[in-house]
Amino acid sequence: MALVLGHALDAMAQFRTPREVASPRIGTGCNLKIRAFDFGGYDDASPNSVITSTSFELRCSGIGTVPPIVSAGPSSNTGDYQDRRLNGPGNSQLRYQLFTNSSRTIVWGDGSRDTQPISVNQHGDNKTFNVYGELFGNQSGEVGRYRDVIQVTVSP
Repeated sequence: MALVLGHALDAMAQFRTPREVASPRIGTGCNLKIRAFDFGGYDDASPNSVITSTSFELRCSGIGTVPPIVSAGPSSNTGDYQDRRLNGPGNSQLRYQLFTNSSRTIVWGDGSRDTQPISVNQHGDNKTFNVYGELFGNQSGEVGRYRDVIQVTVSP
């Protein structure tokens, strides 16, 4: 049984402090708290990628011993897992990716198209984990805010 969140994960490229996203109840046994991805400022003259991470807090009770699985959907801007993009002003786009590991080798998704969901194998009701992001270097675009929305799904 998949429990779809009532909100989505924002990925952004702009200067601001991370804000906490609301914590909706999902199903009868879990609550997910997410901080929005914030890649900060981006210098299109730099060949370096911008690396960031965000933490998730998953609180579950009464779901049994099976570890919850947290899946990410494709980019809302491209419909693709492997080609995630932030949309910005003047039809500009910046390529980025979300990963399940800090070495950024496993793309976060639902298990399709060379992606993997996150299995939260922690004991107890409170579980925390990180997701890692990379905004690739050597891209150009208009000055302004860029955004994508990723649907996050938790299933016990």
